[in-house]
Amino acid sequence: MPSSINAPPAIFQGARPAVSKPSPVVPDIIDIRGEHVEINLKDQIISQFNPEDGPRKLPTLLLYNERGLQLFEDITYLDEYYLTNYEIEVLKRSSAEIARQIPEGSMVIELGSGNLRKVCLLLQAFEDLEKPIQYFALDLSRKELKRTLAQVPDFKHVSCHGLLGTYDDGREWLKHPSLTGRSKCILHLGSSIGNFSRDEAAAFLGGFADVLRPSDSMIVGVDACNNPAKVYHAYNDSKGLTHQFVLNGLSHANELLSEEAFKVEEWRVIGEYVYDDEGGRHQAFVAPTRPTDVLGSRIMPHERIEIEQSLKYSDEETRTLWAQSGLTEMGRWSRGDEYGLHMLQKSAMPFSLIPSLYAAEPLPSVQDWEALWKAWDVVTQGMLPHEELNEKPIKLRNACIFLPWSYSNLS
Repeated sequence: MPSSINAPPAIFQGARPAVSKPSPVVPDIIDIRGEHVEINLKDQIISQFNPEDGPRKLPTLLLYNERGLQLFEDITYLDEYYLTNYEIEVLKRSSAEIARQIPEGSMVIELGSGNLRKVCLLLQAFEDLEKPIQYFALDLSRKELKRTLAQVPDFKHVSCHGLLGTYDDGREWLKHPSLTGRSKCILHLGSSIGNFSRDEAAAFLGGFADVLRPSDSMIVGVDACNNPAKVYHAYNDSKGLTHQFVLNGLSHANELLSEEAFKVEEWRVIGEYVYDDEGGRHQAFVAPTRPTDVLGSRIMPHERIEIEQSLKYSDEETRTLWAQSGLTEMGRWSRGDEYGLHMLQKSAMPFSLIPSLYAAEPLPSVQDWEALWKAWDVVTQGMLPHEELNEKPIKLRNACIFLPWSYSNLS
């Protein structure tokens, strides 16, 4: 683990008065990358393109190099790309209310920060409330972090920093002993959760839930749009920007492979909206325009290779996602029934497996006891039928009484 991640910058040292123009100060960027990130992505290209079984795929992460981030920023300004427009609408209306839910002195960590246009609405709300906050933008490109952080207004109460790394790097950074005791809110704005399969999304959120304390929170954006035409045109815009964005992923693959494995001009993008037993989603594929050889395989024009998916979530699917992730919804701010920002906290029942969190001190804290009491409330008020509470003998008597009692004594 790089020495530069030992601790975040001290809170608000040398804060300057708020002004309306961007800060001239060079942005503070902490490199939290693990080793061999590019090698791992290269290995993923090779293994997913020539799998032992199943269809060929390419890693979605290929889309988000420096050029890809710039193209995606352009996409977010398109009228057809409803997601950013809806989210900005929600944040303009609700940022003050959201900011009031996050304790002063908190770390606010945004996963996949992009151009910061949306999050600045929330940061301004913290500033208006005069609430001290440390904001950390996590992204893959140092150059883009420098560019976007330099454009953030020079707040008095909000300090802004960059984290250079992947989602996994961010999660590992948050496990550092100097950070586990800090109040924190993790932001996953936009609809990036839809890039995962439903099982992967639960595992992803669950991994971050496990580094949260019971009083910490996550805010996750969820795309719930079920209009096939609207979804299709969001990813297949009239200017062709999204298709450029996808094809840039092939150029990125060539860079990582150190060869022109993909002759980009001979490939095309195919987008489609699908609704089946797995729910609604948009899928993006690449396919050659003529027979071609890539990484030792002959690829014909009819063969489609998936590079991105964007899942949409119904209310029921959203509730299932939270339950599988070990999270409980505490608040929701929506734009009709098509987009929502969800504030989540770690569920009381799933106790952390990280020693620095579940045994940070020799004696249990008040929060530890509150988590245990909430767990007991779940057992007695949710798991056991109410009419059986006074039965003799109570069904599952040992599991519901003696095991929690034993846990509390061990704590």
